[in-house]
Amino acid sequence: MNRRSFLCSTSMPAAAVLVSGIPQGHSKPVDPIGTFNPLIQRNRLPDPVIIESLGLYKRDGNWFIRARSKDGAEGWSVGHPSKMELSQRVFTKVIAPYMRGKDARDLDRLVDGVFLSGSNYKMQGQLFWVPLAAAEFAILDLLGKVAKRPAADLLGGQRRRQIDLYIANNHRSKDPRESLRRIIKSVESINAKALKFKIGGRMKVIDEVPNRTEKLIPMVAEALGERCTLYADANSSYLSVKKAIGIGRMLEANKFAFYEEPVPFDYLEETKRVADALDIPIAWGEQESSQWRFKWMIENSGVRIFQPDLFYYGGLIRSLRVAGMAATKGFDCTPHISGGGLGFLYMGIYAACCPNPGPHQEYKGLTDDFPWESTGDKITVKNGSMTAPNGHGIGVDIDPNYLAKADRVK
Repeated sequence: MNRRSFLCSTSMPAAAVLVSGIPQGHSKPVDPIGTFNPLIQRNRLPDPVIIESLGLYKRDGNWFIRARSKDGAEGWSVGHPSKMELSQRVFTKVIAPYMRGKDARDLDRLVDGVFLSGSNYKMQGQLFWVPLAAAEFAILDLLGKVAKRPAADLLGGQRRRQIDLYIANNHRSKDPRESLRRIIKSVESINAKALKFKIGGRMKVIDEVPNRTEKLIPMVAEALGERCTLYADANSSYLSVKKAIGIGRMLEANKFAFYEEPVPFDYLEETKRVADALDIPIAWGEQESSQWRFKWMIENSGVRIFQPDLFYYGGLIRSLRVAGMAATKGFDCTPHISGGGLGFLYMGIYAACCPNPGPHQEYKGLTDDFPWESTGDKITVKNGSMTAPNGHGIGVDIDPNYLAKADRVK
């Protein structure tokens, strides 16, 4: 027997054992990247829209992105206020060069393509997806202005004219009584019909103010439970599944409608164990950047409410894909938004066209950091609802005189 025959004869039984020991139903399916049907409605865009440039500008701490076509049309967006500071070189050195010369109508494919180009996939996380989201928003604005249609129409159609909101609060450093005072004030500021407040210590079990969580939950329920739908966000506070379930029981007793990130966000199995033990729906996904992990959590009913962040997860197209997967199981997909910039606007576009966004969308205020105006119906917030953006593109124009004084980032 020669050496090759010997190696084959001795290795085959071991291989057979390994293969037979793997349950076939547990093998990982093909990663879904690139397998989704395109969202962009090309019938609204009969002619190519070739991206000539994708520029990044900064003024007064805000990041502005301009997408310009070879025909001279322009679209603008505003990037994440703080994360773009950290990821600007990814935008200028990776994302912008990839997009140049491409047909903007292929935006679905471009979102996947830049991720898979070279070794870009190795950068997966906020510092890759945040600048890609900013690029996507600007290209959507460009496409909408060329088509003379709202971005929501290009992403499947405008389903809603008004977006019902929940107002988000973060007063972890305040005692329960002061926290409640501020929560009530925020609810009254827009006559909100739903609210979300922070519990736990954010990635640590102990509250900054001792026993704040246990005291505040019934206080909020008593003060606002008849007026508002109540949500609670633990921000991954509870390392112990038992502790997370205990807090969940308290939320159930006080009739809360969802419980967000009870255990560390990347503890997928532990998150599912908490969800399985409770009646209150668990919400999850703000920190997630992987389509595969969203797919796994949906297929395994790890939670009932999915929350891709429109910046952290890479934009509207990827987030709407999550919504589509969630819809097949009857789950809602209510996105997380970051404060500042035009986060409220991207949330409005998402909620306007998404089939399953849930009853209320996160709201952290309209920006007054720079001058902008609606290009369709005026975007206002009244009686706990926001006007859905319905002007061409993303639905607003930023003052061109203001943008003219912004500094180009190279």
